[in-house]
Amino acid sequence: MGRITDLLSELARREKDAGIFPEAEVDLFMKATAIEGIESSLITDYTLKILGLDICRDTIVGGDMLRGISGGQKKRVTTGQLFSHFFSSRFDFSFVLAG
Repeated sequence: MGRITDLLSELARREKDAGIFPEAEVDLFMKATAIEGIESSLITDYTLKILGLDICRDTIVGGDMLRGISGGQKKRVTTGQLFSHFFSSRFDFSFVLAG
């Protein structure tokens, strides 16, 4: 946990020095997801909320033989899967210490 704390402190210092004042919700989300153990649940919860899927979070997607979420919700699930893949392959805070 010490390394993450150092990383977040350095990030906050650099933001302040550069005069960057990020939007509070986005800043909190980005920094909270840097903490191991809660990253995936925060990203999942936030993605569901952004896509409007939080209301059907425990509903089966369904298919031809089983009724589930609506067609529009299915499309947003696909978008969420792509978004999730993007986050898992590109989400990295190592750039903060690099420069």
